[in-house]
Amino acid sequence: MKEVFKKTTNKFQNTEGKPLVSVIIANYNYGHFLAEAIESVLNQTYSNFELIVVDDGSTDNSSKIIELYNNKLISIFQKNAGQGAAFNTGIARSKGEIICFLDSDDYFYKDKLAKVVIAFEKHPNWVQISHGRTSVDANGSIIGRDPRFFNQGDVRHLLLQWGKYAWAVTSALAYRRSVLDSVMPLPKRPRGGDTYLTATVPFYGEVGCIQEPLMFYRLHGSNMNARTDNLGHLIEQFEDTYNCINQAAAKVGLSERFDMHFDPDYRSFKALEMGRPSLQEVLQIFWLTWQESQAIGQDMKDTLERFVRRGMCTLFPSEGFIYIRFGLRRYLRFKLMGEERTAKYAKK
Repeated sequence: MKEVFKKTTNKFQNTEGKPLVSVIIANYNYGHFLAEAIESVLNQTYSNFELIVVDDGSTDNSSKIIELYNNKLISIFQKNAGQGAAFNTGIARSKGEIICFLDSDDYFYKDKLAKVVIAFEKHPNWVQISHGRTSVDANGSIIGRDPRFFNQGDVRHLLLQWGKYAWAVTSALAYRRSVLDSVMPLPKRPRGGDTYLTATVPFYGEVGCIQEPLMFYRLHGSNMNARTDNLGHLIEQFEDTYNCINQAAAKVGLSERFDMHFDPDYRSFKALEMGRPSLQEVLQIFWLTWQESQAIGQDMKDTLERFVRRGMCTLFPSEGFIYIRFGLRRYLRFKLMGEERTAKYAKK
C-alpha cells in the first residue's frame, strides 16, 4: 500500500503553552442529562479548553439548562438537522487544536482532557484517539466496564479489507483539528457523525488509543431503544459507510477499494432480508467472521458475540430480528421471560 499520510504537526501554540481543546456537545432533547455532561467538562483538571454546546432543535427544557451556563460555554441553537450537522456547526465555531466530542447523555472523567492532550503530544503521528468507557444506567450507577481493545497505527488495510477496525463510541473519540480540516464537512449520510469520521480519518494518519476508561457511557431507555430491526435502514448504513471508505481511499490516491461482500455483518443482514440462506452462504459468513476476528485482533468474547449475532440472522431468521433489535443482553433477558413476553417486547 502506497504511503500517503501527510506529516502531522506536534506544535501546539497558544499563550499558555498548552493546546486549546474544543469540546463539542451535540444535544437533542436530553435536558435531563445535559447539566451533568456540561459539569463534567467544566470540572476537568485540564484548564485550557472551550466548551461548545450545539442544541439541535430540542423541544424539551434543554435551552433553559444551557442558559444557566451561558457565561461558561459557547451556545448555538439550530433547527433539527441531525448529529452530523450539529458536529459541522460546532467544529466550524471551534478554535482548538484538539477536538473532543461528548454526547449529551454521557459525561467525562475529570482527567479525560489532560490524558488526551498528553497522548497526542507523545504520539505526533496520531490523528484520532479512542479510549475506554464505563457503562452506567440512567441514575449513574455503574453497570460494567466495557472492552478497551482498540486498533492502533495504520488501519487503512483493515478498512479496505473488512470495512472496519476496533474504535470507540462518540464520547470516547478525540481528533487533531488538522485532520478534521481534511474531511469536513460531514455529509448527511451515513447518519451519525462518528461513523463518517472513523471511516475516513484513518486515511490521513495513524490512529491511537488510551485503554483506560475516560468517560461514562449512559445506557437508558432512549438510547437502548434506539436499536432497529429495519433491515433496509441497517443495510443502507453499511452501504453509506462503505462509500465513505472508498471515497476517502480515492481522495488520498490509493487504488484499493473495499468490497462490501467481505463484511460478514453486511452479508448476514442481506441473508436475513432475503430469508433463510443456503448452507454454503452460512459457512462462508462464519469463515469470514473468523478471518475478520483474527485480522482485527478481537478477543474470544467479542468473536463469540459476532458468531451468535450472525448465526441468528442466517440460521434462525425470526429470532434474528429480535436479536438485532435488542442485542445479546436484552435478548437473553427477554428470552428468560418466556416466548410470549419476548414476542410482545419485540413488537414495541
